[in-house]
Amino acid sequence: MINPNVLTNIPGLEALDHANLLILFTRFRNLPDDQMAHIDAYLKSGRPVLGIRTATHAFNLSGNSKYAHYSNGYKGELKEWEDGFGRLVLGERWYMHHGHHRHQSTVGRIASGEEQHPILRGIKDGDIWGSTDVYGVRLPLPGDARPLVLGQVTNRTGEYDADDIFFGLRPTDAEPDAAKNSPMMPIVWLKSYQLPGGQAGQSMTSTIGAATDLLNEGVRRELVNGVYFLVGLADKIPASGTNVDLVGDYQPQAYGNQPDKIWKQKSLRPDSFRK
Repeated sequence: MINPNVLTNIPGLEALDHANLLILFTRFRNLPDDQMAHIDAYLKSGRPVLGIRTATHAFNLSGNSKYAHYSNGYKGELKEWEDGFGRLVLGERWYMHHGHHRHQSTVGRIASGEEQHPILRGIKDGDIWGSTDVYGVRLPLPGDARPLVLGQVTNRTGEYDADDIFFGLRPTDAEPDAAKNSPMMPIVWLKSYQLPGGQAGQSMTSTIGAATDLLNEGVRRELVNGVYFLVGLADKIPASGTNVDLVGDYQPQAYGNQPDKIWKQKSLRPDSFRK
């Protein structure tokens, strides 16, 4: 049964042994060593990684774990791993909400000089929008991190609505928060990574990408274009960008935590999503 509140189990990670790409969208997972071993081996091989939103704080492993250094904010003896997986592989750990959570939205502004990057094909300045707030990062990002999209913090026009999937925020909201946009935070970037004792690899991070963000065509396109880029198929991305039409009936819920009883009532299993 699918229950996102279970932090200690992701079955099937052995698929990483032969995978071409790891797409990671977890939050504070505390996985057993035998499962973490597949993730560690994948990353040491230098294969590419796409980290979405909470992937900056993907792991929060117990102190006796062999892989405790993956934990968000790690400050242990392994100095190369300071701040954990998020900082070493993606470029930043969980740091802060920069925008006002549930009260300010995010407009994607293409970073200067990156207009022709393959990941941004078919995406114009301002196309990317999400009701999720901009995550704060420490600037400049480490190493060779290359920001592609910056997040403009935008004020709401309408009233707060706790029952609305966007909390009353809308893509038509147009007033930037001047103070929070000086400077703007990167929300999509590329970075090379290398685990100690491993091969060099490439990561892409998109701190926009919650379920409701995926209703936005620009968000979907930067992620799908990014997949093509990371697996070496940038030349296959059309000039207009990849086709990111929704498949089926996509009706996401607002982001937030749900109690175990909800997931037990839903009783969803992987087969529930097979067509």
